Amino acid sequence: MTTPPRPALAVAAALVAALALTTSAAAAPTAPETKSPLAANWAQDPNVDASVPGVTRTTWIEKEPGTRVASRVLQIVTIDPTAAPVSLESTVGAGDGLAETLAEQLAGVSSVPTRHPVAGVNGGLFKSEKKHPDHVLPAGARTLTLQHVGVSATDGVLHSSSCWGKGKGTSGAVIQYGLPYITTLRTELSLTASDGAVQRLDDIDRDPGRARSCARDAEDRPVPEEVAGQRGVYTDPDEIVLFTDDYRFPVPKPGLDPTVTTEDDPGFEVVLDSTGKVTAARAGRGGATPAAQVKVPSGGRVLQGVGTGAGWLRDHAIAGTRLTVHQKLLDTRLGREVPLDPSVDVVGSFHQVLRDGDVPDALPDTCNQWGSGTGTGTQNCTDSRVALGTDVRGRPVLATLTGQTQPTSATTHEDGATLRAFAELLDSEELGLVDMLNLDGGGSATLMTGTRIHTPPTERDNGGYAHRPVADTVYAGIGGYGMYARP
Repeated sequence: MTTPPRPALAVAAALVAALALTTSAAAAPTAPETKSPLAANWAQDPNVDASVPGVTRTTWIEKEPGTRVASRVLQIVTIDPTAAPVSLESTVGAGDGLAETLAEQLAGVSSVPTRHPVAGVNGGLFKSEKKHPDHVLPAGARTLTLQHVGVSATDGVLHSSSCWGKGKGTSGAVIQYGLPYITTLRTELSLTASDGAVQRLDDIDRDPGRARSCARDAEDRPVPEEVAGQRGVYTDPDEIVLFTDDYRFPVPKPGLDPTVTTEDDPGFEVVLDSTGKVTAARAGRGGATPAAQVKVPSGGRVLQGVGTGAGWLRDHAIAGTRLTVHQKLLDTRLGREVPLDPSVDVVGSFHQVLRDGDVPDALPDTCNQWGSGTGTGTQNCTDSRVALGTDVRGRPVLATLTGQTQPTSATTHEDGATLRAFAELLDSEELGLVDMLNLDGGGSATLMTGTRIHTPPTERDNGGYAHRPVADTVYAGIGGYGMYARP
């Protein structure tokens, strides 16, 4: 019979075994720690810009550019409402549809110098196109009109519908009480006439019959690139589009795009006052003659319909009656409605580059512009990148990845990264970022603090380079929801 060990001996044996295991583990070689993309090849500029209260701009320079012509620049702007009364907001500048640069939009936020935004970047995705030949613009105005891609809103006023996204919508940042929340957004828009008739509203502040970059609903159909001469044109012959009173471009006339016919329909046009009363209902869109110009009246709205949309307006929008406009903004990720009150701004995008501190598996590795490198046949993605989000302390963060600023605007150095490479760089633990939304990049990429621009112009303009006009901007403004830290 085996004699069981005494308790003291059993304890001693266990201690000897544990010590052996510990010694063995300590003696084993440790795997080298994997460095983040930032730690591996980027150096922080020791000169951190904290010249604006509540705003810190940290710059990182690429150590080894590899086959690139020059090192890239990563800039991280942190907005701290505990350090100063600063609050994140967005703006469409002097008016929706107008073509203004970031600097111009921010300059228009306030005429009081002390109330000028303290930091800002360009906002959501958009498409630009030349004005209709018959439109008359003020002297000096750019002859472009801009169309949002995805949801855009300022002070609770929608400027565009969501992309369809198979019924789920697309990514966007809801900015409320000075902080951004990134999610998936879908809009539901409709009209109710005085006789009880209900009709879906297709979009806001764009040419009816034709949408750019994404389908707005299940009825939109893509136009072949060889027909449209560009990618991402969608048509629907039966639409109603609403124009808000902050749309400062003349409302559309038929025949803007010669490659599609769905927006050639003269259609029907309705004018509403601030109470929803129909003050005018007429055949045709944008004016009875080529010289006529129709603008949205102050406090009012304009509806334009083509196809069956024109028929519905003709039958139900009778002068003197009222139309009710219903607008819902849905967070499809959390299954909730976002109230469209004055505290809410929204900028739209296709891609969230960081979610809960990780790069989403579904994020594509896309690039729209390639440039040659230093070696024969080498190609580098040169899309400048911009992102908006929050860090581990819940503070709003603006980020840009660009080339280096040149001495004059006669030359440029655009550079950036593929979308996924940009996301992986932002995922570096040294930055402490949690959620980040990709914003418009390329020639739109612009970062300002105070009145200084910190990113190079890359848009061709009259033989030189300039910053591209943008549809909206995200900025840190003075006042609102500052949260002072206790002393």
